Amino acid sequence: MPAGQAVVARLEGTCLDPAWPRLAAGRQEQFDSNAILFSGGSAPRDVWAESGLGATIDASVVATGSPLALIDLCSMTANTILGINDPWVKLKQTAYLLSSRPHYLTARIGNDLTYRVARRILGCFDRFGEPGDFVVNLRQCNGSDAVELALHAAWKAASSTPGRTRLATFRGSYHGENLTANWVSEHQPGTLLADKPDNVVFFPTPRVDEAGELTDDTLATLAALDQAGDGYFAIIVEPIQWRNSVHVIPFEFLRRLRDVCTRRSICLIFDEMQNAFGYTGTISFAENCGVCPDISAISKALTSGHGSLAIIVARRAFREIEGPFGAKSNSGNMLPLVAVDAVLDRLLGMDPAEAEALPDWLPPALAAQLRTGLLAAEYEHAVALIDDMLAELRRRFPSLIGAPRGLGLVRGLVMLEADGQPSARLAALVAKVCLLHGVYVRQADTAVLLKPCLVLSRTEADAALAALSRTFEEVLSLRDKD
Repeated sequence: MPAGQAVVARLEGTCLDPAWPRLAAGRQEQFDSNAILFSGGSAPRDVWAESGLGATIDASVVATGSPLALIDLCSMTANTILGINDPWVKLKQTAYLLSSRPHYLTARIGNDLTYRVARRILGCFDRFGEPGDFVVNLRQCNGSDAVELALHAAWKAASSTPGRTRLATFRGSYHGENLTANWVSEHQPGTLLADKPDNVVFFPTPRVDEAGELTDDTLATLAALDQAGDGYFAIIVEPIQWRNSVHVIPFEFLRRLRDVCTRRSICLIFDEMQNAFGYTGTISFAENCGVCPDISAISKALTSGHGSLAIIVARRAFREIEGPFGAKSNSGNMLPLVAVDAVLDRLLGMDPAEAEALPDWLPPALAAQLRTGLLAAEYEHAVALIDDMLAELRRRFPSLIGAPRGLGLVRGLVMLEADGQPSARLAALVAKVCLLHGVYVRQADTAVLLKPCLVLSRTEADAALAALSRTFEEVLSLRDKD
């Protein structure tokens, strides 16, 4: 885009030039230094990223120097719903950075952008009540923070009834990596620093049978929560349990659970880190299932990778939070709020008056998307690309791939051993082999998790299909040799 490119051109040849070398040593030497530079789990891996756009990362393999066009089908760290380097988000952040507006504000200093973003997010919940029925906290940094804050808000609301001390959660759950999130998760990444609390109750994973009816265990869970409801202050559930082989919680269970929580005055919390802000075609899962929680904890896709931010959206009854839990000192960064504002422009479309003032040098396709919103214009197309890809992979590898799981752009392919049993071993192998064949996915227990961006193109989908096919051919050969 000419106006932006003119600014970049002024940097050419200076130390601000994006091409200016950052390191004297080569990539292999840097990679070999991981052991002395980084702690466990934080070291860069053996693929080196150069640049990126959309779902494509221009990369190379460190060991060989071979170029690698990597299709990112699962950008889990930040959930980049708009892919790499979304032009509108970058333009809005660049405009903010070039202005004299503050890049950081403490919790005691206000700004119009905070109110703008809050109103836009809360507007997405208006269909579940009247304007003013919900409040938002914009001061969290990551998903674990938001989960913890949601639990604090629920605990505070129940403080007037001391008998409400229990918290219900579910098998197959994963809510984050801080201490509180670990305590309410079945899938825990490591040894805890303290013994688990005795007031957290794990119920079986909610499921339906082959006829689509809630299983006996699931019905028993609802009955148990209804019977002992006076002892619970909250129930937390992931609408899509990604670590549980991408298991979608049945909508009927959520509807009945909402009824139990309403009648028994229990706070219902949705952990929406993996599904919110576009991945299931909506801002919140409440729009998918018709069930609105009392608190939604949302992170990751909020900024589409352009900064760290997490939020909770809560009914007014859960607006009180005891200090110091309501604010994080490093959440005063204004650029993530700029990013959220831009992401909402991209997903839902702009205010018509603002759309009329778009720069005339914007590419026409981008300007058209900003007027209508990607969820209305592109979501069904992106889902169709993934549906076609998964169907073709199952056709090619019927003995290796089970039925697809998930919803919308949050999908899982269950890996099968030769005897037809789901296999975490093969899912881990696929995630490892995929990277060197040019596609990035994640293991999700016995499934391979695919979570592509909304702007995935047909060309990128075709490249991903080819890379996944090469991967599955290799894994199938290894499986059948064992």
